[in-house]
Amino acid sequence: MNNIAIIGAGTTGTAVAQQLSLNTNNNVSLFVQTKTQSNQINEENKNKEYFQNFRLNKEINSEHNFELLKNYEIIILTIPSRQFDDYKKVFSDIIDKDSLIINMSRGLLKDGMTIHDYFTYELKFENFVSLKGPSINVEVIRNAPTLLTLSYKNRGDIIKVKEVFKETVFYFDFTTDNNGVEYLCALNNIYAVYMGNIDGKFNSSNTTYFILTQCFKEIKILLKYLKCDTKTANLGCGIGNLCLNSLSDLSRNRTLGLIVEKGFYNAEDTTNNVVLEDIKTLNLLNKIIEPKLVKNLPILDTLFEFFIFKTSKKLNVDFSLLLKNKFKTVLTYGTFDLLHYGHLEILKRAKDYGDKLIVGLSTDEFNEVKGKTCKFNYKKRKRYLESLDFVDLVIPENDWDQKAEDVIEHNIDYFVMGDDWKDKFNSLEEHCEVIYLPRTKGVSTSQLKQLLHG
Repeated sequence: MNNIAIIGAGTTGTAVAQQLSLNTNNNVSLFVQTKTQSNQINEENKNKEYFQNFRLNKEINSEHNFELLKNYEIIILTIPSRQFDDYKKVFSDIIDKDSLIINMSRGLLKDGMTIHDYFTYELKFENFVSLKGPSINVEVIRNAPTLLTLSYKNRGDIIKVKEVFKETVFYFDFTTDNNGVEYLCALNNIYAVYMGNIDGKFNSSNTTYFILTQCFKEIKILLKYLKCDTKTANLGCGIGNLCLNSLSDLSRNRTLGLIVEKGFYNAEDTTNNVVLEDIKTLNLLNKIIEPKLVKNLPILDTLFEFFIFKTSKKLNVDFSLLLKNKFKTVLTYGTFDLLHYGHLEILKRAKDYGDKLIVGLSTDEFNEVKGKTCKFNYKKRKRYLESLDFVDLVIPENDWDQKAEDVIEHNIDYFVMGDDWKDKFNSLEEHCEVIYLPRTKGVSTSQLKQLLHG
Protein backbone atom coordinates (compact mmCIF):
# COMPACT_ATOMS: atom_id res chain seq x y z
CA MET A 1 0.00 0.00 0.00
CA ASN A 2 1.29 3.47 -0.94
CA ASN A 3 0.77 5.91 1.95
CA ILE A 4 0.37 9.30 0.25
CA ALA A 5 0.03 12.69 1.92
CA ILE A 6 -1.03 15.67 -0.18
CA ILE A 7 -0.15 19.02 1.40
CA GLY A 8 -2.70 21.57 0.25
CA ALA A 9 -6.38 21.07 -0.53
CA GLY A 10 -6.88 23.73 -3.19
CA THR A 11 -7.95 22.82 -6.72
CA THR A 12 -4.69 21.00 -7.53
CA GLY A 13 -4.49 19.01 -4.29
CA THR A 14 -8.16 18.03 -4.43
CA ALA A 15 -8.09 17.00 -8.10
CA VAL A 16 -4.90 14.96 -7.63
CA ALA A 17 -6.32 13.27 -4.51
CA GLN A 18 -9.44 12.28 -6.45
CA GLN A 19 -7.35 10.72 -9.22
CA LEU A 20 -4.92 8.90 -6.91
CA SER A 21 -7.81 7.46 -4.90
CA LEU A 22 -8.88 5.53 -8.02
CA ASN A 23 -5.80 3.34 -7.53
CA THR A 24 -6.79 0.76 -4.90
CA ASN A 25 -3.13 0.42 -3.85
CA ASN A 26 -3.07 4.05 -2.69
CA ASN A 27 -3.99 5.33 0.75
CA VAL A 28 -4.58 9.06 0.14
CA SER A 29 -4.75 11.80 2.79
CA LEU A 30 -5.37 15.49 2.14
CA PHE A 31 -3.62 17.69 4.71
CA VAL A 32 -5.48 20.96 5.32
CA GLN A 33 -5.07 23.96 7.63
CA THR A 34 -8.37 23.81 9.53
CA LYS A 35 -10.36 21.15 11.33
CA THR A 36 -13.55 22.50 9.72
CA GLN A 37 -12.30 21.81 6.20
CA SER A 38 -10.97 18.41 7.27
CA ASN A 39 -14.33 17.43 8.77
CA GLN A 40 -16.18 18.55 5.65
CA ILE A 41 -14.04 16.33 3.43
CA ASN A 42 -14.27 13.34 5.80
CA GLU A 43 -17.98 13.61 6.59
CA GLU A 44 -19.48 15.00 3.38
CA ASN A 45 -16.86 13.87 0.83
CA LYS A 46 -16.78 17.43 -0.49
CA ASN A 47 -14.35 20.34 -0.69
CA LYS A 48 -16.98 23.02 -1.17
CA GLU A 49 -14.59 25.97 -1.31
CA TYR A 50 -13.07 24.72 -4.57
CA PHE A 51 -15.47 22.12 -6.02
CA GLN A 52 -18.90 23.09 -4.70
CA ASN A 53 -20.99 20.27 -6.16
CA PHE A 54 -18.41 17.55 -6.75
CA ARG A 55 -18.51 14.48 -4.52
CA LEU A 56 -15.06 13.09 -3.76
CA ASN A 57 -14.17 9.43 -3.49
CA LYS A 58 -15.07 8.31 0.02
CA GLU A 59 -11.67 6.60 0.28
CA ILE A 60 -9.99 10.03 0.56
CA ASN A 61 -9.08 10.91 4.13
CA SER A 62 -8.34 14.42 5.40
CA GLU A 63 -6.05 15.49 8.26
CA HIS A 64 -5.25 18.82 9.87
CA ASN A 65 -2.58 17.54 12.28
CA PHE A 66 0.67 17.96 10.35
CA GLU A 67 2.65 15.93 12.90
CA LEU A 68 1.13 12.86 11.23
CA LEU A 69 3.15 13.54 8.07
CA LYS A 70 6.03 11.58 9.60
CA ASN A 71 4.01 8.41 8.92
CA TYR A 72 3.81 8.93 5.14
CA GLU A 73 6.34 7.65 2.61
CA ILE A 74 5.12 9.81 -0.29
CA ILE A 75 4.55 13.57 0.08
CA ILE A 76 2.88 15.57 -2.70
CA LEU A 77 3.24 19.36 -2.56
CA THR A 78 0.40 21.42 -4.05
CA ILE A 79 0.53 24.62 -1.96
CA PRO A 80 1.47 27.97 -3.60
CA SER A 81 5.20 28.70 -3.42
CA ARG A 82 4.55 31.94 -1.50
CA GLN A 83 3.24 29.82 1.43
CA PHE A 84 6.40 27.73 1.78
CA ASP A 85 7.72 29.86 4.65
CA ASP A 86 4.68 28.83 6.69
CA TYR A 87 5.65 25.16 6.28
CA LYS A 88 9.40 25.36 6.97
CA LYS A 89 9.17 23.47 10.25
CA VAL A 90 6.95 20.82 8.66
CA PHE A 91 9.43 20.30 5.82
CA SER A 92 12.58 20.29 7.95
CA ASP A 93 11.48 18.62 11.20
CA ILE A 94 8.47 16.39 10.56
CA ILE A 95 8.71 14.79 7.11
CA ASP A 96 11.02 11.77 6.99
CA LYS A 97 14.13 12.45 4.88
CA ASP A 98 13.65 9.09 3.13
CA SER A 99 10.21 10.12 1.85
CA LEU A 100 9.63 10.65 -1.86
CA ILE A 101 8.75 14.32 -2.45
CA ILE A 102 6.54 14.93 -5.50
CA ASN A 103 6.40 18.64 -6.23
CA MET A 104 3.29 19.92 -8.00
CA SER A 105 3.51 23.42 -6.52
CA ARG A 106 4.07 26.29 -8.93
CA GLY A 107 6.38 29.28 -8.76
CA LEU A 108 9.76 30.23 -7.32
CA LEU A 109 10.70 30.84 -3.71
CA LYS A 110 11.22 34.37 -2.47
CA ASP A 111 15.00 34.40 -3.02
CA GLY A 112 14.71 33.01 -6.56
CA MET A 113 15.56 29.47 -5.50
CA THR A 114 13.63 26.66 -7.15
CA ILE A 115 11.63 24.27 -5.00
CA HIS A 116 13.88 21.47 -6.28
CA ASP A 117 17.04 23.19 -5.00
CA TYR A 118 15.40 24.02 -1.67
CA PHE A 119 14.48 20.40 -0.94
CA THR A 120 17.59 18.84 -2.48
CA TYR A 121 20.37 21.15 -1.27
CA GLU A 122 18.98 22.90 1.81
CA LEU A 123 16.78 20.19 3.31
CA LYS A 124 18.89 17.28 1.95
CA PHE A 125 16.05 15.14 0.58
CA GLU A 126 17.44 12.42 -1.69
CA ASN A 127 14.21 11.49 -3.45
CA PHE A 128 12.60 14.45 -5.21
CA VAL A 129 10.65 14.76 -8.46
CA SER A 130 8.54 17.50 -10.04
CA LEU A 131 5.34 17.07 -12.02
CA LYS A 132 4.35 20.06 -14.15
CA GLY A 133 2.35 20.39 -17.33
CA PRO A 134 -0.72 21.71 -19.14
CA SER A 135 -3.52 20.95 -16.69
CA ILE A 136 -6.79 22.60 -15.70
CA ASN A 137 -7.87 21.04 -12.41
CA VAL A 138 -11.60 21.14 -13.09
CA GLU A 139 -10.88 18.92 -16.10
CA VAL A 140 -8.50 16.63 -14.17
CA ILE A 141 -11.12 15.92 -11.52
CA ARG A 142 -13.56 15.01 -14.31
CA ASN A 143 -11.11 12.47 -15.80
CA ALA A 144 -9.70 14.35 -18.82
CA PRO A 145 -6.44 12.70 -20.04
CA THR A 146 -3.61 15.04 -18.98
CA LEU A 147 0.10 15.26 -19.83
CA LEU A 148 2.66 16.11 -17.14
CA THR A 149 6.44 16.38 -17.36
CA LEU A 150 8.20 14.26 -14.75
CA SER A 151 11.63 15.62 -13.81
CA TYR A 152 13.80 13.33 -11.73
CA LYS A 153 17.28 12.56 -10.45
CA ASN A 154 16.98 8.91 -9.43
CA ARG A 155 15.54 6.43 -11.95
CA GLY A 156 14.02 4.46 -9.08
CA ASP A 157 11.74 7.41 -8.39
CA ILE A 158 10.24 7.08 -11.89
CA ILE A 159 9.14 3.53 -11.11
CA LYS A 160 7.53 4.64 -7.85
CA VAL A 161 5.71 7.59 -9.44
CA LYS A 162 4.35 5.38 -12.23
CA GLU A 163 3.12 2.90 -9.62
CA VAL A 164 1.40 5.64 -7.60
CA PHE A 165 -0.25 7.28 -10.64
CA LYS A 166 -1.40 4.01 -12.19
CA GLU A 167 -5.15 4.01 -13.04
CA THR A 168 -5.23 7.82 -13.20
CA VAL A 169 -5.70 10.17 -16.18
CA PHE A 170 -2.09 11.37 -16.00
CA TYR A 171 0.50 10.59 -18.69
CA PHE A 172 4.18 11.56 -18.51
CA ASP A 173 7.09 12.76 -20.57
CA PHE A 174 10.48 12.84 -18.84
CA THR A 175 13.59 14.95 -18.21
CA THR A 176 16.47 15.22 -15.74
CA ASP A 177 16.41 19.03 -16.13
CA ASN A 178 14.81 19.59 -12.72
CA ASN A 179 15.32 23.35 -12.53
CA GLY A 180 14.29 23.80 -16.16
CA VAL A 181 10.87 22.35 -15.35
CA GLU A 182 10.54 24.64 -12.31
CA TYR A 183 11.58 27.79 -14.18
CA LEU A 184 9.34 27.00 -17.15
CA CYS A 185 6.30 26.79 -14.92
CA ALA A 186 6.95 30.30 -13.59
CA LEU A 187 7.92 31.77 -16.98
CA ASN A 188 4.89 30.34 -18.77
CA ASN A 189 2.60 32.01 -16.24
CA ILE A 190 3.96 35.52 -16.74
CA TYR A 191 4.08 35.25 -20.54
CA ALA A 192 0.47 33.99 -20.48
CA VAL A 193 -0.49 37.33 -18.91
CA TYR A 194 0.97 39.11 -21.93
CA MET A 195 -0.88 36.73 -24.26
CA GLY A 196 -4.18 37.51 -22.53
CA ASN A 197 -3.47 41.20 -23.06
CA ILE A 198 -2.81 40.55 -26.78
CA ASP A 199 -6.11 38.69 -27.18
CA GLY A 200 -7.98 41.52 -25.50
CA LYS A 201 -6.27 44.11 -27.68
CA PHE A 202 -6.47 42.48 -31.13
CA ASN A 203 -8.87 39.50 -31.05
CA SER A 204 -6.93 38.03 -34.01
CA SER A 205 -5.65 34.47 -34.46
CA ASN A 206 -2.84 35.74 -36.70
CA THR A 207 -1.62 38.17 -34.05
CA THR A 208 -2.08 35.68 -31.21
CA TYR A 209 0.17 33.06 -32.79
CA PHE A 210 2.68 35.67 -33.95
CA ILE A 211 3.14 36.85 -30.36
CA LEU A 212 2.97 33.30 -28.94
CA THR A 213 5.93 32.39 -31.16
CA GLN A 214 7.90 35.37 -29.83
CA CYS A 215 7.00 34.44 -26.24
CA PHE A 216 8.33 30.92 -26.79
CA LYS A 217 11.56 32.32 -28.24
CA GLU A 218 12.10 34.60 -25.23
CA ILE A 219 11.36 31.77 -22.81
CA LYS A 220 14.03 29.59 -24.45
CA ILE A 221 16.56 32.43 -24.22
CA LEU A 222 15.77 32.83 -20.52
CA LEU A 223 15.97 29.09 -19.96
CA LYS A 224 19.45 29.03 -21.46
CA TYR A 225 20.51 32.06 -19.42
CA LEU A 226 19.34 30.26 -16.27
CA LYS A 227 21.63 27.34 -17.22
CA CYS A 228 18.84 24.92 -18.06
CA ASP A 229 18.33 22.68 -21.10
CA THR A 230 16.40 24.51 -23.84
CA LYS A 231 15.07 21.15 -25.07
CA THR A 232 12.92 21.03 -21.92
CA ALA A 233 10.81 23.79 -23.49
CA ASN A 234 9.63 21.23 -26.08
CA LEU A 235 7.97 19.07 -23.39
CA GLY A 236 4.54 19.29 -21.78
CA CYS A 237 5.85 21.61 -19.06
CA GLY A 238 7.11 23.94 -21.79
CA ILE A 239 5.23 24.51 -25.03
CA GLY A 240 2.19 22.55 -23.80
CA ASN A 241 1.82 24.56 -20.62
CA LEU A 242 2.53 27.85 -22.41
CA CYS A 243 -0.22 27.19 -24.95
CA LEU A 244 -2.76 26.17 -22.31
CA ASN A 245 -2.01 29.13 -20.02
CA SER A 246 -1.99 31.55 -22.96
CA LEU A 247 -5.04 30.35 -24.90
CA SER A 248 -7.49 28.64 -22.53
CA ASP A 249 -10.47 30.65 -21.24
CA LEU A 250 -9.97 28.81 -17.93
CA SER A 251 -6.42 30.18 -17.48
CA ARG A 252 -6.23 32.67 -14.62
CA ASN A 253 -3.01 34.17 -15.99
CA ARG A 254 -4.58 34.81 -19.39
CA THR A 255 -7.59 36.32 -17.62
CA LEU A 256 -5.29 38.70 -15.74
CA GLY A 257 -3.92 39.89 -19.09
CA LEU A 258 -7.45 40.52 -20.37
CA ILE A 259 -8.23 42.50 -17.20
CA VAL A 260 -5.13 44.64 -17.75
CA GLU A 261 -6.12 45.40 -21.35
CA LYS A 262 -9.68 46.34 -20.40
CA GLY A 263 -8.39 48.76 -17.75
CA PHE A 264 -9.71 46.90 -14.69
CA TYR A 265 -6.34 45.95 -13.20
CA ASN A 266 -5.79 47.18 -9.64
CA ALA A 267 -2.11 47.30 -8.70
CA GLU A 268 -3.00 47.66 -5.02
CA ASP A 269 -5.06 44.44 -4.88
CA THR A 270 -3.31 42.12 -2.42
CA THR A 271 -6.02 39.45 -2.50
CA ASN A 272 -5.54 38.23 -6.08
CA ASN A 273 -3.27 35.18 -5.80
CA VAL A 274 -2.41 35.19 -9.51
CA VAL A 275 -1.27 38.82 -9.36
CA LEU A 276 0.84 38.17 -6.26
CA GLU A 277 2.52 35.08 -7.76
CA ASP A 278 3.26 36.72 -11.13
CA ILE A 279 4.63 39.94 -9.62
CA LYS A 280 6.85 37.88 -7.31
CA THR A 281 8.24 36.01 -10.33
CA LEU A 282 8.84 39.24 -12.25
CA ASN A 283 10.63 40.81 -9.27
CA LEU A 284 12.90 37.78 -8.97
CA LEU A 285 13.70 37.80 -12.70
CA ASN A 286 14.44 41.52 -12.51
CA LYS A 287 17.05 40.79 -9.83
CA ILE A 288 18.83 37.88 -11.53
CA ILE A 289 18.78 38.82 -15.24
CA GLU A 290 21.36 41.25 -16.58
CA PRO A 291 19.70 44.44 -17.92
CA LYS A 292 21.59 44.17 -21.22
CA LEU A 293 19.96 40.80 -21.87
CA VAL A 294 16.50 42.20 -21.09
CA LYS A 295 16.98 44.64 -23.99
CA ASN A 296 16.87 41.59 -26.26
CA LEU A 297 13.61 40.43 -24.67
CA PRO A 298 11.04 43.11 -25.56
CA ILE A 299 8.05 41.22 -24.15
CA LEU A 300 9.71 40.64 -20.77
CA ASP A 301 10.92 44.26 -20.82
CA THR A 302 7.32 45.42 -21.33
CA LEU A 303 6.11 43.25 -18.44
CA PHE A 304 8.81 44.78 -16.22
CA GLU A 305 7.81 48.32 -17.21
CA PHE A 306 4.14 47.75 -16.42
CA PHE A 307 4.19 45.53 -13.32
CA ILE A 308 7.54 46.34 -11.65
CA PHE A 309 8.73 49.82 -12.65
CA LYS A 310 5.19 51.14 -13.35
CA THR A 311 6.57 53.38 -16.11
CA SER A 312 3.82 52.34 -18.51
CA LYS A 313 0.04 52.42 -18.08
CA LYS A 314 -0.47 49.72 -20.72
CA LEU A 315 1.19 46.48 -21.78
CA ASN A 316 2.42 47.93 -25.06
CA VAL A 317 3.17 46.04 -28.27
CA ASP A 318 5.87 47.20 -30.70
CA PHE A 319 5.87 44.76 -33.62
CA SER A 320 8.89 46.39 -35.27
CA LEU A 321 10.89 45.93 -32.06
CA LEU A 322 9.98 42.25 -31.97
CA LEU A 323 11.25 41.82 -35.52
CA LYS A 324 14.42 43.85 -34.96
CA ASN A 325 15.53 41.31 -32.40
CA LYS A 326 15.25 38.53 -34.92
CA PHE A 327 18.95 37.57 -35.18
CA LYS A 328 22.01 38.71 -33.23
CA THR A 329 25.68 37.79 -33.66
CA VAL A 330 28.21 37.68 -30.81
CA LEU A 331 32.01 37.78 -31.09
CA THR A 332 34.62 36.86 -28.48
CA TYR A 333 38.36 36.08 -28.50
CA GLY A 334 40.76 33.87 -26.60
CA THR A 335 43.49 31.23 -26.63
CA PHE A 336 41.34 28.46 -25.09
CA ASP A 337 44.22 26.14 -24.31
CA LEU A 338 43.32 23.27 -21.93
CA LEU A 339 39.61 23.94 -22.40
CA HIS A 340 38.01 23.99 -18.93
CA TYR A 341 34.80 24.79 -17.05
CA GLY A 342 35.55 28.52 -16.89
CA HIS A 343 35.93 28.64 -20.68
CA LEU A 344 32.65 26.79 -21.17
CA GLU A 345 30.80 29.12 -18.82
CA ILE A 346 31.95 32.35 -20.47
CA LEU A 347 31.27 30.96 -23.96
CA LYS A 348 27.76 29.84 -22.99
CA ARG A 349 27.03 33.19 -21.37
CA ALA A 350 28.33 35.00 -24.46
CA LYS A 351 26.01 32.93 -26.66
CA ASP A 352 23.07 33.94 -24.44
CA TYR A 353 23.32 37.44 -25.91
CA GLY A 354 22.53 36.33 -29.44
CA ASP A 355 21.76 33.61 -31.93
CA LYS A 356 25.25 33.06 -33.38
CA LEU A 357 28.57 32.93 -31.50
CA ILE A 358 31.85 33.52 -33.35
CA VAL A 359 35.11 32.79 -31.52
CA GLY A 360 38.36 34.45 -32.57
CA LEU A 361 41.03 31.89 -31.67
CA SER A 362 44.66 32.97 -31.26
CA THR A 363 46.91 31.27 -33.81
CA ASP A 364 50.17 29.60 -32.80
CA GLU A 365 52.11 32.42 -34.48
CA PHE A 366 50.17 35.11 -32.60
CA ASN A 367 50.69 33.26 -29.30
CA GLU A 368 54.45 33.47 -29.92
CA VAL A 369 54.10 37.24 -30.33
CA LYS A 370 52.18 37.36 -27.03
CA GLY A 371 54.78 35.15 -25.33
CA LYS A 372 52.28 32.36 -24.67
CA THR A 373 53.12 28.66 -24.77
CA CYS A 374 50.17 26.35 -25.48
CA LYS A 375 49.76 22.68 -24.66
CA PHE A 376 47.74 22.19 -27.86
CA ASN A 377 48.29 23.70 -31.29
CA TYR A 378 45.79 25.88 -33.14
CA LYS A 379 44.31 23.02 -35.14
CA LYS A 380 43.46 20.97 -32.04
CA ARG A 381 42.17 23.97 -30.07
CA LYS A 382 39.95 24.90 -33.02
CA ARG A 383 38.58 21.36 -33.20
CA TYR A 384 37.70 21.37 -29.48
CA LEU A 385 35.82 24.67 -29.82
CA GLU A 386 33.95 23.50 -32.92
CA SER A 387 32.73 20.44 -31.01
CA LEU A 388 30.73 22.71 -28.64
CA ASP A 389 27.11 23.10 -29.73
CA PHE A 390 27.01 26.75 -28.58
CA VAL A 391 29.99 27.78 -30.78
CA ASP A 392 28.89 28.44 -34.37
CA LEU A 393 32.11 29.59 -36.05
CA VAL A 394 35.83 29.73 -35.18
CA ILE A 395 38.04 32.28 -36.97
CA PRO A 396 41.81 32.83 -36.59
CA GLU A 397 43.08 35.72 -34.49
CA ASN A 398 46.34 36.76 -36.14
CA ASP A 399 47.11 40.09 -34.46
CA TRP A 400 45.91 42.65 -31.92
CA ASP A 401 44.43 45.05 -34.46
CA GLN A 402 42.04 42.84 -36.43
CA LYS A 403 39.08 43.07 -34.03
CA ALA A 404 37.44 46.15 -35.58
CA GLU A 405 37.71 44.57 -39.04
CA ASP A 406 36.16 41.32 -37.76
CA VAL A 407 33.30 43.22 -36.10
CA ILE A 408 32.47 44.99 -39.37
CA GLU A 409 32.99 41.96 -41.64
CA HIS A 410 30.78 39.64 -39.57
CA ASN A 411 28.14 42.28 -38.74
CA ILE A 412 28.65 41.82 -35.00
CA ASP A 413 26.00 43.02 -32.54
CA TYR A 414 27.81 42.16 -29.29
CA PHE A 415 31.54 42.02 -28.55
CA VAL A 416 32.01 39.98 -25.36
CA MET A 417 35.16 39.51 -23.25
CA GLY A 418 36.01 38.58 -19.67
CA ASP A 419 36.10 41.43 -17.17
CA ASP A 420 39.89 41.09 -16.83
CA TRP A 421 39.89 43.03 -20.14
CA LYS A 422 37.49 45.69 -18.82
CA ASP A 423 37.59 48.98 -20.80
CA LYS A 424 40.33 47.67 -23.13
CA PHE A 425 37.98 47.41 -26.12
CA ASN A 426 35.67 50.37 -25.60
CA SER A 427 36.80 51.78 -28.95
CA LEU A 428 34.65 49.11 -30.62
CA GLU A 429 31.48 50.68 -29.20
CA GLU A 430 31.10 52.76 -32.37
CA HIS A 431 30.42 49.48 -34.23
CA CYS A 432 28.63 47.27 -31.66
CA GLU A 433 27.80 46.86 -27.99
CA VAL A 434 30.79 45.87 -25.83
CA ILE A 435 30.16 43.62 -22.82
CA TYR A 436 32.61 42.46 -20.13
CA LEU A 437 31.51 39.32 -18.27
CA PRO A 438 32.79 38.22 -14.84
CA ARG A 439 35.12 35.26 -15.11
CA THR A 440 34.45 32.00 -13.26
CA LYS A 441 36.29 32.08 -9.94
CA GLY A 442 38.64 29.31 -8.88
CA VAL A 443 39.65 28.00 -12.31
CA SER A 444 42.10 29.19 -14.97
CA THR A 445 44.40 27.74 -17.62
CA SER A 446 47.49 28.90 -15.71
CA GLN A 447 46.29 27.05 -12.59
CA LEU A 448 45.77 23.88 -14.60
CA LYS A 449 49.24 24.14 -16.12
CA GLN A 450 50.76 24.56 -12.65
CA LEU A 451 48.93 21.43 -11.50
CA LEU A 452 50.11 19.48 -14.54
CA HIS A 453 53.71 20.48 -13.91
CA GLY A 454 53.44 20.18 -10.14
